[in-house]
Formats: sequence, C-alpha cells, structure tokens
Amino acid sequence: MNDRIPKAVLTEALRAQIGGRRVLAAVFCTFRFEPGFFEQEILPALFDLPLHQAPQIRRLQLEDALRSLAGQVAVYYDRKALVVGDGTACLDVRRIPVQLTRGYFHPKNAFILVEDDDTGERALVALTASANLTQAGWWENVECFHLDEIPEGGRSRTAADIRQFLRRLRTLAKHLGPHDALEQVDAFLSAVQPITQRSSNQVLHPHFIVTGSRGSTSLVDQLDDIAGKWLRGASLEIISPYLDEADVSAPLAALLDRFQPRRWRILLPEERGLARCREALYQWVQAQGGQWGRLPASHTARRGKQASGAAVAPRTVHAKVYRFFTNEYEISFVGSFNLTGPAHQAGGNLESGVLVEVPAPRRPRFWLEPVDETPTFAPTPATEDDDTDLDVIPLLVRYDWTSEKADVLWDATTVSPPLDVHQSGPLFAIPPLQPATWTELPAGDARKLAERLRSSSFLTVIDGDRRGAVLVHETGMAHRPSLLLELTPAEILRYWSMLNPDQRAAYIAACGGRDPRLTGEEPVHAQAATPVDTIFDRFAGMSHAFASLARTVREALTDGRTEHARFLIFGAKYDSLPVLLQQVLDDTDGDLVDRYLTVLCAHQIADRIRRDWPQFWASDPIGAARLETALAARTPLREQIAARNDDDMIHFLDWYEARFLDEPAEVLA
Repeated sequence: MNDRIPKAVLTEALRAQIGGRRVLAAVFCTFRFEPGFFEQEILPALFDLPLHQAPQIRRLQLEDALRSLAGQVAVYYDRKALVVGDGTACLDVRRIPVQLTRGYFHPKNAFILVEDDDTGERALVALTASANLTQAGWWENVECFHLDEIPEGGRSRTAADIRQFLRRLRTLAKHLGPHDALEQVDAFLSAVQPITQRSSNQVLHPHFIVTGSRGSTSLVDQLDDIAGKWLRGASLEIISPYLDEADVSAPLAALLDRFQPRRWRILLPEERGLARCREALYQWVQAQGGQWGRLPASHTARRGKQASGAAVAPRTVHAKVYRFFTNEYEISFVGSFNLTGPAHQAGGNLESGVLVEVPAPRRPRFWLEPVDETPTFAPTPATEDDDTDLDVIPLLVRYDWTSEKADVLWDATTVSPPLDVHQSGPLFAIPPLQPATWTELPAGDARKLAERLRSSSFLTVIDGDRRGAVLVHETGMAHRPSLLLELTPAEILRYWSMLNPDQRAAYIAACGGRDPRLTGEEPVHAQAATPVDTIFDRFAGMSHAFASLARTVREALTDGRTEHARFLIFGAKYDSLPVLLQQVLDDTDGDLVDRYLTVLCAHQIADRIRRDWPQFWASDPIGAARLETALAARTPLREQIAARNDDDMIHFLDWYEARFLDEPAEVLA
C-alpha cells in the first residue's frame, strides 16, 4: 500500500516545475512566515544558479539575482504567525502582513510567473499546499501540495478564482504597497480564457476553492456544487493535523451528512505518542462508523537517532488532504483546510485549496492504516492557535531607501499607546498614533532605523508588558547598501564584464570567500605577487567593462526592467555606478590616470542615459542627484593631473574630454 502514496520534495518539485525558465514575478501566501529560512532555502528555487554553502555569501548571490525581480517577489503572511527564526530578513522581498477581523489568514500558495528565454512563452506556475513558509513546513513536516501550470493565452478553470483571491489580498493589505508582483500575475491571468464547464469527457477540471472571502460559501457547499454527483457515496479519507476542540466535529458531520461516504477514515493527530484530540471526539467518530488511522511509518520516520541512542520522534503530519474515491476514480482536495469550523465555514479563516481529479491507474485505496488500539490522549488537544502571537502589536513600519524616510501606522481602530522600538537594544520611542494613518518618523530615528536594517528587518515593539516582532516593509531597494560585500574599482569593472548569471554568482562567491565576516572562517592571506597590468586593470578592460554595463542597462530599459537599470545606475550596491565612483575617489593610492578615465567613462554613460532615456532619468530625481554629485569627482582628479604636468595638459584635457564625451553611443554598445 505504501507505494501508492505519492512522495516528493517540495523545493525540488517547485524548481523542476519552473524548469530553468526566467521568473518574472512571484506571489507567496502563508500563515506562518520565517523570513530567514525563506530567503536562504525557498528563494533559491526561483533561480537556476550555483549557490555557495556559506549563508552570508549565498545571500549576496541571491541579492544579485533578485535585481531582475526588484519589487516582484512578495510574501503575504498572517501578522499573528511571524516566526523570528534566525532573526535575519535582508533581501528585496515585499513582506506584507495581513490580519483578518475574524479568523486567520491561512492560505499556502505560490503564484510564479515565468518566461522561456528561447521561445518568449510565458506561463503561471501555481502551487497550492499545506506547508507554511517555515523550516518545519518545507523541510521537516509531512505536507501535501499540488502544482499546476497555466499557459499564456491558454484556457483554465482556476484562473478566474485565483484572480478573485488576488483581489482579496490587495484589499486586505491596503496600507502597504505597491503590489507590483500581484498586479503582474493578475494581468497575466486576465488574458487567460476561462473554462466554464466543471468537467470535460467525464473528467473533473481542477477548481481553486477559497473560504473566508466576501461572497464565499462554506467548504461543503462549494464541494457539493462543483462535484457533488461524484463525491456522494464515494469512500472518504481525511488527513488533517488539527480538529475542533469539541466532543463532536461539526465540519466532519456536515461532510458525512452531505456526501454519505461508503467508508471513511480520518487521521489521528498525534505528537510524541499522544493523541491530540478529545477522547469524546475519538469515541464519537467510532460511533458514527468511521475509523481512525495513521500514515505508514515509512512516510513519517526520521533518519538517525538521538545522542542518547533513542529513536528519533516521527515527523509531524501537517498535510491537509480530503480524498474521495471509488474503484474507478479519485478526487482529492488539497490545500490549507484543517478539519475545523473556522476553516470550513464561510466567515472564518481565509483558506485556499484545489479540488482535482487524480489519475488512478490502479484501484484507489486508503492511505491511512487503521488504529485498532485506544490511544493515550494528551491533556490538551492540538489547535490552530498553537505558537501564534494572540497579543500581536498592530504596528506597521516602512522605510524607503531612496528618500531615506521612515513611517509608522497603527493598524487599529483606536489611538495607540506610547511604544518603544528595540533592535539589539533601544532604538527609538513612538508617541501615541492616530489609527490607520501613516506618520513620518523624525529624521534621526529614520537614520537609526536605516543603520539597523543593514543587518535585519526585524524590530521588537514594546507596549508596557507586551512585546511583539515587526518586520519592516522596505522600498527603494536599489539604494539599500549591499550586504557587507565591498569590491575594488577593478573588481567592479570585472564584474560588469561577466557574461551570464552563473559567472556573476561564481565571482561573488570568490570575492565573498575572502571575507571572514561572510564565511565565518579565518581570513586566507594569499602570497604576494608581482603586480601586472591585465585587461581588467588597464584601458582595454575599462572600455570593455563600461560597454558591458551600457549594454546591460540598455537591454533592461528596453525590456521594461526599469528597477534592474536603477540598481546599476543610481543604486548603492557593490557594483552600482555611484559606488564605483566613490571607490575611485577614495582610492588615493591608485593610478591617477586610471581613476580619471574611469570617472570619464561614467560621465559618458550618464550623459547617454540622460539623453536617450529621459523618463527613466526623471523617475529617480534623488538617485540622479546623487549620481551627479559622485560624478563631480572628475574635477579634483583633473586638477591633480594638470598640477603634475605643464600648461599644455589643460588644453589637452579640454580637447580630449570634448571628443571622448561626444563619442557615438554605438561605440559603447
């Protein structure tokens, strides 16, 4: 029987579905959110890159890879279920908290828009799962998921319902924006032709089901409306880690009454050998003619043993699956729905799932093995409230790296109390805030926040005896300083010359590997070598590097990837143009002529972009002003060259600059 239960590693399955295609946008939804784990272990599935084993270097590589997705990766999570984890959250991800007036924000989805670089064809990869964006969800628990793909301009039964779900997300997160990733996915789905039939040729089309949104009905009503004629009289198997803390399960009773299953079996929630449900509920299920069951040990066993030699506890079953099957077919419902009232009723949690007919080459059977012995019951049943912050502090904090301004909003209906904000010690105090109104922080507090954000986006907010974790919502990420890594001017020029993402990732790994702050190891001191002039240290390499930069920026602007161009031209990253100029100015031991020519090349590119892409230049007046300030380094460098030569040098520089800066743009391409 065990080989009838499909098994897969979620990260590998998602990476395989993306299949090396370029990701254009990604929207994730989760109840629990562990940002550090998401950045280190889930984000890499979006990129076909060789990543370094050291976490800090891997973050640098991902920081670079995310430039092409600037503002296009978003995570919507329940504010009450934020998991601090290792305390890191540093990358360009829109982290958007959601709080419902009733119930939890409980869906687990990923909508990933991809494009084939060879054919230009786009598609939406849609993941519906039970797994939260946490280490437990993606690495440890037994979970379930369904992957689907919607082709560009194709036909889909789920597209319209996904669009309605995305609109609900936008409404729930009205205080934080923009929602660029969500808008891009929604725009793609708007061109997909809807399938109005529930089935074709007696095969059920996949259906995306949501409860807890406006106009939605209960889960049992939706299942009946979509596939009632197939579900009635079929055998029913339910895998759910949580049940209502009650003597009778109302949602289970509704399913039994509506569909009258021939036989039915339900997972016994257990933890460390104890049943996590009421004994009365256990007996009620048996009295109704049902069976309790467990997944086979082969699906829950962990590898290895504890240090004491004792067996390791089995994996937690967190999957949510409802299987309806006969001898001829199987219809499964997979997603976030626990067998609880808040999940099943119309006005409870916001949940999502997919109802899909599963190919059945063999006669379907129960996955769960029946429990014959009466278990020992835990004093307290497992509930969805486990490990949630029920006393959350509803403060929203945002910081814009472009304007260097910070704002706070009290997301409640009454005036806030005075608040203290900490991160590794006191940071600043916030006086009482009016509800639902953004208030700008003083400039000094904004500077303190910016300094702390370089290491983590987590803050601790204190209200008297209450304290809660808050994730800062960051925008203008092109102007956010890079994560620790600093490159010399020659290294920046070499980096610009890299031909593909794999080369750039390897180069970042090589440069980062020299920094013990990134590797956690003792620095390696290379043997001194005799300096040599190379193509990257002198004029040919300089010309090649700037030509590569110009080409990259032009392609990004032509393709509509404005943020990628912004990172390079106006940004504060290790390879941004203003950073190069500052490095050149600070490199007082470097060759004076090399430094001067580098700034002159930067002038040339800036002039071309200002002339050929005026809207882009005008879109970031702060960034443009900073670049102009950095370009002013040309004047002192020119003066130093003139001071070391006779008066004819000034005339030569006037002549040379006029011709150099008037060089046709084609030379740079």
